[in-house]
Amino acid sequence: MSVTNFPNGITSFGVPIVGQGRFSSPWATHYFVDGTYGSDGNPGKTPGTAFATIQKAVTVSIGGDVIYIRPKVYTIGTGFARYEEDVSVTLGGTGGSGYTATNANKSLIGVTQRIRPSDFVGVRWKFSSATQLTVDAPALHVENIGFFSEAGTYTINLRNNGATWTQQGSAGFSIYNCEIKGDAKLYSDGADGLQIVNCRFQSKYDGTTGGINLVGSSNQVKRAVIQGCEFIGGNSYNMSTAPINTAAPCWDLIIRDCYFSVATDTVYMIIAGTSNTGLVANCYFGAADINALCTGLVAGTSGVFPAALYDEVGIDDFSS
Repeated sequence: MSVTNFPNGITSFGVPIVGQGRFSSPWATHYFVDGTYGSDGNPGKTPGTAFATIQKAVTVSIGGDVIYIRPKVYTIGTGFARYEEDVSVTLGGTGGSGYTATNANKSLIGVTQRIRPSDFVGVRWKFSSATQLTVDAPALHVENIGFFSEAGTYTINLRNNGATWTQQGSAGFSIYNCEIKGDAKLYSDGADGLQIVNCRFQSKYDGTTGGINLVGSSNQVKRAVIQGCEFIGGNSYNMSTAPINTAAPCWDLIIRDCYFSVATDTVYMIIAGTSNTGLVANCYFGAADINALCTGLVAGTSGVFPAALYDEVGIDDFSS
């Protein structure tokens, strides 16, 4: 039986299909990052002429472009080498209401055959000094990356300065199929249409917990979705604190189909304030009784209501 050779790879509308990427836009320019064999002096538009750093690809690309990131070399005992960078995705343009954000809608996609990477296998990314990814541009998409964030400031910092309109990083941000390991949070100042889907949040080795922090005090968190995610401890230690924290107002917040392992301080999520709306549904908790363990959910005191939440006994109705 003969084997078909595709000298230019498999493409759709002339666009390479690689990894578990959500999609590959025929209108986008595609850039490639290879931290082992690439060079920032390359044009970056083919795997053989890839850049060496993620920041170079982010800087050269424009809105709508897709950046594919190759895992570094594998060393027995330590796994794939990490990218060590503090990357900034700027707004693009002058900013201000009515102006075009020229860096909107970029994608950072790790190339992996796994449904979900980890901090051991696949594309691994550690901060250089404080924060792996600082985002001012709207609608950034991140996929298939394992973030190592022990002792960092943030893993991902989604900045938003409201009516000044020069930071819009929390607007339309999405992250799929990623792992964040450590005590540095995914931090979002406000949000509009934020999506966190099929991700794993693992605590630092000693249980110190990062997780997700959605802050709505200055800029409202609107229509955020956290779906299909796992929140686990570090090595043999349980989560030290709640892995999900929100500050009102959060409007139409949806947290669904998530799993939470044991939390040492017996708190799984803190939904602060009363000017919230939303639903936490179909989630599983490693606790004997979660009735009083999700601050703000008991009897819907925060405005975010529980439905079909499971602990070791079964479904809890949060009636008191």
